[in-house]
This record gives sequence, structure tokens and C-alpha cells, in this order.
Amino acid sequence: MISFRGPAPLHHTLLAGETTTGVTVQTLHLKHFDHGVILSQTPPPGLDIPNPETCTVPELVDFVAPKGAQMLVETIDKGLFVPPIDNVGTEQVGQLKHAPKIVPEDRHINWANWTLADINRRSRVIGPLWSKALCSSNPADGPLSFQYKRVIFTDTEEVDPPKGSDSFSILPGLPFTNSAHPVEPKKSRQLYVFTADGKVLRINRMKVEGEQDAEGLRAAIKARMFSDRAFQYEGRELTPFRNSLV
Repeated sequence: MISFRGPAPLHHTLLAGETTTGVTVQTLHLKHFDHGVILSQTPPPGLDIPNPETCTVPELVDFVAPKGAQMLVETIDKGLFVPPIDNVGTEQVGQLKHAPKIVPEDRHINWANWTLADINRRSRVIGPLWSKALCSSNPADGPLSFQYKRVIFTDTEEVDPPKGSDSFSILPGLPFTNSAHPVEPKKSRQLYVFTADGKVLRINRMKVEGEQDAEGLRAAIKARMFSDRAFQYEGRELTPFRNSLV
């Protein structure tokens, strides 16, 4: 059983794909957070996490909170806080990991390395994930300009790769459509992206910085993320986007 110590132990327990967890009662440390003497602790192998593949942080909190409260009451009743204090923690080398505070960057998708399972788990545990896309402006006067905008994925799902999309798998994070000319979105036209392990996410809805949450392809078109050029692949025209999500 791996023990997580720090501001966000439950988040990191789920992010690591652990199937067991536990609770600890400890003293306060004079200088460091979560470094006190352990008075009582769930013994190995720990408590089985309910439905670990779908469990969320609120659900895990509801599961461990009563057990933590019970352990605290038992610790007080037994007077385990009265000196001399025994450290009963199982802090063995390699079993104790720091669980840092969750920050916005933790939701920033690493397209080159994250598998579909990584993306789904992070979305479930820490909320909607985001990336950046290069968007163009089309001013009436003046040169064309580009800027990176944050894109928040509010609704995605795994789907089978669209026919003729194999070439996009070599560059995870490159959005593409199943239509040659996605100027006006239609129901049959969708927005897709490959993950690092060759799986495909369909981006049903997303929110581009400065815009409202919208259907994925419609939001991309409005933000001018796509290229005006289509290319041939196995006799079929496909439209790549201007750049990979980063």
C-alpha cells in the first residue's frame, strides 16, 4: 500500500490508479505540513476503494471521512497523544509519496505521453482538462495574426477511428475532422484527436478562451483553428487543423 502525504492525498491516490486507501491520525509538526508523529493508521493492505475505476474525489471523501472520525475518537479514548508517543506509521522506503496541491497545470493535457486511460482518469479526478490551440484572426484591414488560446474540453468520449484517419495517429494532439471542408458544421461532421496510445477521442463540446461552451467543431471553426487546405489520404480528403494542441 502506498501512503500519500501532502495537501491532496485523495486526489493523488486516484490519479495513481490505486485500489486501496487508508486514514491516519497524527500530531502536528512544528515546521512541516503533514509530517507529524503517526498515532494511528489503517494497517496494510488498506481499505478497498469502492469502484476504483469510476470513483471520484467526493465519493472517496464520503468513504474515508467516517473512518477517519472513528479513528480519531479511538485515538483520543486510548490517550495515544499523551507522551511518551509511539510512532506507529508504516513509513517504509518507496511507500511514502508526496501528494502536492492540485494546480491548473495538472489539468493541462500532455498529448505526447498521456494515454486515453490517463486522460479519462484525470478528467474524472480533477475536472475538465485543457490544452492550447493556435487561433487566427481575420481582420478587415491589416495582416493576419495568430495567438494561442486555452481550450477546455467539457465533453469528450472514446470512439472508433474514423475511416481514413490513420495518418493523424502519428501526431497525438492533432485535431482533425471527418470532412474535407468543415466550413459549416453539420451533424455528420465531428472533431477528433488521437491520444498517445493510438486511441481516438471525439470532442463533443469545448470552450475556447473568450467564447462560450459550444459543440466541438463549431467552437473550433469560430476560433479559426483549422487550416484552409485539405489533403488526400487513401483517396479521401481530410482536413487537418493548423497545428497540434499543446
